[in-house]
Amino acid sequence: MSVEITYKSIKGLLVDERMEKGKMFCVFEVEGERFEADAGIKRDMSKTGERVKSIVKMNMISRMRSSFNRILRGVLGGGMAGNIGSQVGNAVVSEKSREMVYSKADKEGAVVAAFKRIAFNFNFEEGKWTIARKLSEFEKRIRKTPLTAPYDKKTLARLLIEMAKADGSIAKEEKEFFQDFLNEDTGSFSELMRTPPVTAVDCQEVSKEAKENVYMITVAVALADREFDDSEKAKLDEYAEMFGFRPHEKEELIRFAQDYTVETAILSSGTELNLDELYEFADNIGMPRAEAQRAQIRLSKRLNV
Repeated sequence: MSVEITYKSIKGLLVDERMEKGKMFCVFEVEGERFEADAGIKRDMSKTGERVKSIVKMNMISRMRSSFNRILRGVLGGGMAGNIGSQVGNAVVSEKSREMVYSKADKEGAVVAAFKRIAFNFNFEEGKWTIARKLSEFEKRIRKTPLTAPYDKKTLARLLIEMAKADGSIAKEEKEFFQDFLNEDTGSFSELMRTPPVTAVDCQEVSKEAKENVYMITVAVALADREFDDSEKAKLDEYAEMFGFRPHEKEELIRFAQDYTVETAILSSGTELNLDELYEFADNIGMPRAEAQRAQIRLSKRLNV
């Protein structure tokens, strides 16, 4: 996306903004849908007033993680509200002191930077921001049956942590990814790292209406780093069995997750993938090449391109 953005041009989209730990946590609303994003505050972020160019060079993984973070914050209720609500005592006092350091322009610059992180989700035409695409089947299912029970949310978080540990370690970037959306319902990252492995009984106790989405989201996040290995596949097969899914049910949920991952990669790159890129991506996430091609075509149809 290449368009010039100013704080003034996105101010009308901003429904909430708060500062915490040197960051601006923002909620933007476009066409009735809310998007959360955050960015660190930097002094003298812009020496040209409120105008800041929006050409951001984030790699595909970073953009994909931003998209998945939006989904997870919506599902788990984390992000800005969850994190800010948990800060008490000295942290609040410290933040109030730090707040005096930043100027109005610094904060506005951070709001613009936060919007840049999610800008690939939108089009700007005739002076108006619009969502760049219709919802995927993956997103429709999440919206239709949101997770509401704290137990379901915590079980999802436990599964995500276990999947991240499947290859033996959790990288710094993965830890930061989790900390962006974990909250009081899910437990903190350190708490979840100490939690015993999820059992069949744990999965059986997830609400009937939430089981499919819990599993589907777990699959999608596992695919997000494009390095889907045998240990992760074995884990997902194990979870599917613990949830009691029949083979065709498991395959359908995996396909929804794979389709969403391919779509996110395409949207994050800003252009369609050529066949070599698409096939390589499909191979990396264990997806049949023909199905990846179909996913790209379906996305093009939804985008009317």
